[in-house]
Order: sequence, then C-alpha cells, then structure tokens
Amino acid sequence: MSSLPREKIRILIADDHELARKGIASILNTAHPDWEVCAEAASAEAAIQAGVDHRPDAAIVDLSLPDRNGLELARALLENDRNIAIVVLTMHAGAPISAQLRRLGVKAYLVKSDAPKLLVATLERALAGEDSFFSSEAALRPPTDVKAPEYIPAQFALTPRELDVLRLLVQDKSNRQVAAELQMSVRTAETHHASILAKLNVETLAELMKIALRDKVI
Repeated sequence: MSSLPREKIRILIADDHELARKGIASILNTAHPDWEVCAEAASAEAAIQAGVDHRPDAAIVDLSLPDRNGLELARALLENDRNIAIVVLTMHAGAPISAQLRRLGVKAYLVKSDAPKLLVATLERALAGEDSFFSSEAALRPPTDVKAPEYIPAQFALTPRELDVLRLLVQDKSNRQVAAELQMSVRTAETHHASILAKLNVETLAELMKIALRDKVI
C-alpha cells in the first residue's frame, strides 16, 4: 500500500506521440484516480513551459523528443524545481545513460514495454522520495559493472536536425554542401557542426564516422 500523502499529485507527461501520452495517462488514472495529469507536451520546449506554468510534482519524460533529448529536458525541469520527481521512458533497454541520469537526479529509468506493469509502482517510489533507481531489468546493472566508459548514444545526444547534419558530414560533405542539401544557411550548418562535435566530445571526421556506425545512425 502506498504511503504517499492523500492530496492530489500533479503529473506532467512529455512524449511526442499522442497515443503514448493518452496510454500513460490512462494507466495512471486507473491506478490512482486522485492523481492528476496536469499537462501533456509533445516537445521538450512545451514541457519546460508546462513545468513553469503548472509546477507538477512529477514528470514522465520520453528520452527521444523532436527538439531536445530527455536528458536536456530533465535537466531543465530540475533547474526549475529540484523537488520534481522525474521518470524517464525509453524504447531502448540498456545501461549506457544510467550514470548521466543518476547524476542529474532523475528518479527512474523505465523501458516503455515495461510501463504497463511497472510505471505506477515506479512513480509511487519516485514520489515517495526514494533514492534514484532503475526499474527495467536491463538498466539495473550498476555503473561499476560496465567496463567500457559510459556514453550517451548519438540518437539521444543530438536533436533530429543535428542527426541529419551528422549523416551528411560522415559522407564527407562540407558545411556548404550540408547547408545546400538541408536548405539552411552555411552559418547554421556550421553551428550544427560545432554543436555535434561538442555534444559527442570528438574533433575529427573519423571519430564522427565511428560514432555514427556504433550507434547505427547511418
């Protein structure tokens, strides 16, 4: 039985798929009629604004959003309210981003396929203020068990537009060619190029190619 206080809990759901948002809301409302989904957002920017406007107690955040990734959204929500309980949902099992999520203060990391059976209990524990934990079995392995350095996969670290630029860069396209192909200014292409290098912590085309192949973005 949950030890949560009886007052209404306000929850923000951030996912770019409407059916996913409605499904999550249905799961929560069925289990806890006293919980309220105070806002839904299809983008990170909308979710950040909803966090300011509605001051939710908790946020359920998709790791892959069209404008920013879930890590950046979680950071922004926590900067606005350090007490918000954040649960990150992802389509991909595994531990590569667990350390980054823990450092941010995210309460839980849950694979979407596990959400129907684990989401309610996960959110209850997060709202109860328990230390960070990771509900999906594949994400439970502690960082000390990972021999290779942890990394954020490119498809999570970069925005969709940056991924488009990355795919062209690894074809040895110049910034001018990238700009022409994606119908943007050369300065915008240069900005994306610099952002990609910074986010992925690399300096050369060879390193970009290695990451693109590793993370299957080409």
